[in-house]
Amino acid sequence: MNAATNSARLGIVTIGQAPRTDLHDDLAFLLMPGIEVVERGALDTLTLEEIERRYPVREQAQVLVSRMRDGRQVTIAEPDLEPRLDAVIRTMASEDQVDAIVVLCTGELPDYRDFDVPVLSPKRLVCHGLQSLFPNGRLLVMSPEPRQMAHSRRRWESVGFMVETLAASPYGDPSELDRAAYAAARLTGDALFLDCMGYTLAQRRRIAELTGMRTITPRQIVFGAAQLILPL
Repeated sequence: MNAATNSARLGIVTIGQAPRTDLHDDLAFLLMPGIEVVERGALDTLTLEEIERRYPVREQAQVLVSRMRDGRQVTIAEPDLEPRLDAVIRTMASEDQVDAIVVLCTGELPDYRDFDVPVLSPKRLVCHGLQSLFPNGRLLVMSPEPRQMAHSRRRWESVGFMVETLAASPYGDPSELDRAAYAAARLTGDALFLDCMGYTLAQRRRIAELTGMRTITPRQIVFGAAQLILPL
């Protein structure tokens, strides 16, 4: 806990750029009052053009999708992101006096365990959470990018789910999400999981209305867990 303010400090590291203004309204709902949020981004020092030039995705299999400060979508391969992400987490852990850190990504990133503060892994939280809620169930998984769908299917099938995959970006045209929701409504599943930290609660409500399905975002699971380890 920050002694100067007597408030818990939660660090949030985005794989894109901070601040994540698309997250702020949801944090007011998901976190208890009095939690101070500190943000950093793995791509904070680069322009979108520099990212695309220095880290071309090309045919790399495992890609991650996030958001630039101005709201534009950015795509980067996991191997290219990992050193930058590790560096910004280390900076936050050593300089920002936070009590815990959340990484805004549900992808297959390394576990960060050699820090003085806990670093929450969304991939583990959402996996165990969904396995507990829907054991041996049929899961519909929506990813931001079509090229993520094959990896998403393998990932969720490997932990016991029957899987159908869809794609629609939380950072693009809202009509894209509507089209994916209508497609999901024609499928059978125990739940629809929006597999990116970028999906907002408002988008979740809209998709749930269009599909008539239980619809879950990682934000609900991850920030609920974050509060449990903060010194409140």
